[in-house]
Amino acid sequence: MMEELKLWNLDPGIILKEEKQDSRFVLRTCQRTLVLSLSPSSYSAKHEMKAGEEAYIFLLETICGLQSRLLAENEIVGQFKEAYRVYLKSSSRDIRLLAILEKLFKDAKEIRSKYLSGICQKTYASVTRRHFVQTARASHIVVVGSGSLAEDLIHQFKNKTHVSICARNTMRVDELSRRYKLQVIPWNERHTLSSHAFIANSIGHSSILFEADFFREWSAHHTERLFVDLGSPSVIRTELSDGNGVIRLGSILLDGVRVEREKAFQIELAYKSIRVVSFKRKCHWEKASFKDFKFHSDQYKENNFCYTSN
Repeated sequence: MMEELKLWNLDPGIILKEEKQDSRFVLRTCQRTLVLSLSPSSYSAKHEMKAGEEAYIFLLETICGLQSRLLAENEIVGQFKEAYRVYLKSSSRDIRLLAILEKLFKDAKEIRSKYLSGICQKTYASVTRRHFVQTARASHIVVVGSGSLAEDLIHQFKNKTHVSICARNTMRVDELSRRYKLQVIPWNERHTLSSHAFIANSIGHSSILFEADFFREWSAHHTERLFVDLGSPSVIRTELSDGNGVIRLGSILLDGVRVEREKAFQIELAYKSIRVVSFKRKCHWEKASFKDFKFHSDQYKENNFCYTSN
């Protein structure tokens, strides 16, 4: 089964054309769009394509955060889990591809636990916390957005400083505000955020939410200030940079990379383990025929996808 596997590594944000009997699995991250299939697909030669064991290895490295600029980061796990849930509900899902995805989750969990525990602590959120708490010594931070990254930020900040939230999804905002006892700034009053010196944005979108006028007003109000934009695509438009108190995702990634270089030995062990595991999977699938394999989607359990956050 593995020899039929095909993986396309495409640009982030690419628009995919629908295909007949579309059984492809799609994973979108801020760095790439991955398309996994057991059937031929229509992509041009310029798109990078991996096949068989090489495709499995690349996917396993991706789930383990080893294809991210911030090595061993955790955010990719949540993105992969969500993409799997979407695929599981698809009427055109490929039962064989589901089997491969389940093994990927299992293998990634074991490799993370054995080699990467304690390494993935420098995620986007934790690196952002260092900028706000240790460097800027912020006493009140506004988190913009209500998704998983926003909640990661709240976790990082809540025991260190006062936290407020501003987001469009009112039900999710109510849930987070109750759970973490947050002050809520209504989305229709987001223009007032310029009065807050410390802001962490987790929203990525094709439209601009914070224009140059916002940053001019924000800069005029605060001598000590920091705006960290973790959105991809970025939702800010300003000429301000790190030295002016505006830090973008690229800088956060680079900052994390410098720290993670110290963990090179464990990372290398994880790479080697992935290749061993992938080879064993290939051998197993070459021996087992598809007719002997039964997959029961109604037995899907949430604990199959529980990863230890570090």
